[in-house]
Amino acid sequence: MSAIRIMIVDDSPFSRTLLADALQEEGYEIVGEADGFDSLLEVYTECKPDIVTMDIAMPGADGFECSKALRLHDPKAKIILVSSMKDEETEAEARRAGVVGYLQKPIDSENLNRVISNVMAPDSLFNTLQTTGLDTFKEALSQSVTRMTKTTASYTEDIPNETYISQGITVVIGIIGRYSGTTVMDMPVDVAEKMAEKILRREVKNRDEVVAMAAEFANVVAGIACSMLNKKEKALGLRVAPPSVFHGKPTEIVSPTVKLTGCYIDTDFGRIYLSVGFKKGSVLWM
Repeated sequence: MSAIRIMIVDDSPFSRTLLADALQEEGYEIVGEADGFDSLLEVYTECKPDIVTMDIAMPGADGFECSKALRLHDPKAKIILVSSMKDEETEAEARRAGVVGYLQKPIDSENLNRVISNVMAPDSLFNTLQTTGLDTFKEALSQSVTRMTKTTASYTEDIPNETYISQGITVVIGIIGRYSGTTVMDMPVDVAEKMAEKILRREVKNRDEVVAMAAEFANVVAGIACSMLNKKEKALGLRVAPPSVFHGKPTEIVSPTVKLTGCYIDTDFGRIYLSVGFKKGSVLWM
């Protein structure tokens, strides 16, 4: 397999040398260098790299302007920003410029390899996640029910409608990593209450305990599922965000940015709804 071809854009000769040495030590091929906008397009056209690393702070046109110009010249260009600057404003500007990765100096070889390999990863990784994601979450839920309540869970043949109305307590958890996603768990209040009492081995004191149990249970399921997926594909790097909990009036469960695939799980306590979905991200940050 031929080495990944990389072009370096940085106005500092010393920085270009440091980065080139780091890249070559990891087995990448340096096929071109440019010190700014004036030579950018010419060098890119000549060397035809797989990836372009781009500094931000350069005289004249900065890295964002250079990235936009390069993407206009070649919409398929894969650009990784490499800079000591990294904050919310620069990250937002990077997204607008269409870059696919962001590395902060000084460069760590492990992060360097992770970002480059993820940028070059084929869509098959995402397709695998799409096809195995729900089954993995189902397995994680079954494990969690068994471990936490000493009972079992089974999956029904019923497929939830695309429009699903919450039955009582809904927990929404964001998934972060190579691809972002969302998982939703929903259960009637009486189901959550019976589960809480089984786990606590006593009667619940109030509704807050029931809601807290539902949030923690969903969080455990999502964490286990992400760990299982990461074990199969380390490049995914999935982790969970803190849960958001909704309860009270029946509410339609929708995700405006992620298509969710759902299922029903029957337990000794009643039926639970579970859904998960992922989308392709545009930027890999390290």
